[in-house]
Amino acid sequence: GVESRRPPAAGTSPAMKMHVGSGRVYLREWVNDDIPGPYVILARERADLVEQYITTEGNYYGRHNDKDAAKLRPGPLKQDTVCDVYGTFTCLPARPGTVAEILARQAFEHLDRKEAVYAIQECARVLVPGGILRIDIPDPDATLRKYLETGEEFYIRHLFGPRRDVYGSHVHYTRQMLIALVTAHGFNFAVEEENIHWYPAFCLRFARA
Repeated sequence: GVESRRPPAAGTSPAMKMHVGSGRVYLREWVNDDIPGPYVILARERADLVEQYITTEGNYYGRHNDKDAAKLRPGPLKQDTVCDVYGTFTCLPARPGTVAEILARQAFEHLDRKEAVYAIQECARVLVPGGILRIDIPDPDATLRKYLETGEEFYIRHLFGPRRDVYGSHVHYTRQMLIALVTAHGFNFAVEEENIHWYPAFCLRFARA
């Protein structure tokens, strides 16, 4: 079960903010969490990677603002990334009721339907009552329209995922589908945030009931 697969809990406080699926964006004043792997390094082991990728939530892609369709078209590169703790969306490394906010940008779409339910339940477990969950994912309908408009092959990858391994495919959600899923598991929908990406995506904010 999920409980048996959960990694040891990180030291937490009610004010803790968790950045799930952090990749090459290391957020200052957040606990950055990512799945274990050969290229995922803990921050305590590589201060140089922290310095390379550290930014603020308000300047999320400040270290990657040179990216465009041509550079992203081939898919993710095999290069070192950095996080504070290892964990997954379905096994968050935090104790119940110790997290004030969870942010996941371009990560939730890699979960299959069963994993997505586990993930929402995990978020409900670790968040304080009224805690914030923000899920940012590709907009499938707008992505398809963008591909038909431009013919740019990046939008094929953005729609379906890089498909290089078991986590490489994208599961598609409309806004209504995501709202229905999350609100069915202990959350209230709050608002759609402004899209911070140059490609089609949407970020929905929820509050734990």
